[in-house]
Amino acid sequence: MTDVAGIVDACAHPIVQRGDDLKAYMGEVWKQRFFPAPERYLYPHPVSDFAPGTRPEEGAPGSDRALFESQLFAGGIETAILLPLTRGLSPDIDLGSEICSATNRWLAEVWLEDTGADGRFRGSIRVNPHDPEGAVKEIRRWSDHPGFVQVAVPMEAHAPYGKRQYLPVWQAAVEAGLPVAVHTDDGAGVEFPPSPVGYFRHHIEYSSFVSFNFFYHLSSLIAEGVFDRMPTLKFVFADGGADSVMAFMWRLNDHWRAVRHEQPWVKHLPTEYLRDHARFCLSRMELPEDEEALARWIDVNDGANLWLYASNYPHWSYATPQQLNEPAFPAEAFERVFRQNAADLYGLTTSVPA
Repeated sequence: MTDVAGIVDACAHPIVQRGDDLKAYMGEVWKQRFFPAPERYLYPHPVSDFAPGTRPEEGAPGSDRALFESQLFAGGIETAILLPLTRGLSPDIDLGSEICSATNRWLAEVWLEDTGADGRFRGSIRVNPHDPEGAVKEIRRWSDHPGFVQVAVPMEAHAPYGKRQYLPVWQAAVEAGLPVAVHTDDGAGVEFPPSPVGYFRHHIEYSSFVSFNFFYHLSSLIAEGVFDRMPTLKFVFADGGADSVMAFMWRLNDHWRAVRHEQPWVKHLPTEYLRDHARFCLSRMELPEDEEALARWIDVNDGANLWLYASNYPHWSYATPQQLNEPAFPAEAFERVFRQNAADLYGLTTSVPA
């Protein structure tokens, strides 16, 4: 039986106690501005957006550090990568950037102040990719802080992430030695509809489809040659796609062979970019229900090399290591998915049970 200990959680979500608490970390001008609360209002879960038992006596789930730690670390997690959400795409680019800056100040002060050899949290530098100049400044402001181990941008965007306007942001991440995480950031601003054909009616439609939006960014990053320009750039798709990436990439391979003259800068088959440039946070909704099928699923999707365990605490899809390891992963795949892939990506040292 696999020993579930020394785990790295690649995606957990701290939340401010109350929505306006973020204003304490904003400049005086911005404190007078209105911006959305952290709670989802577009396609909320019909029961609750949060897992049972995660709400503290006061404030929002994920806001009480003591409860957060007691629940998250009870099941063998040793280190957690914190990825706070922001407030959707603001029509005011400067306000969107200020929300990111305030989120970083709050995260550093409240959650990362004791980062060190014994610190169990690491954080994400939130940036607004629609403000490349501001995003670069924010990355440089925090990149020397030992607690921050990645840059984070929303899945929602007004152009796919391979487009040239984003290149300064990705270059700044490369210079800082940080991967870039992409996570859906809720529907609270001027996002495009969640599907190419418009808005869904039900939560089940939205939650089943939304992770596929990462395809637009991944295909753009490959086709525009971003990974060829930046050989050390890594993206973490932190909100789904682990179970469907290979089927999409096979199609991309076939089309690349036929029209490779259109992108002569793309030197390799699209699938060949994955191991060097992409990782996928794993959800329990993406796995089969028996061990034999799981082993095949891991093999087909190169899961042992591409997947990262993520709890998604405290959201409704929260999964402990034990829950995600049922059915049980093969021992070698477990070691990589639950520990080593994230340790390598984020430069962590983990205690591996003997």
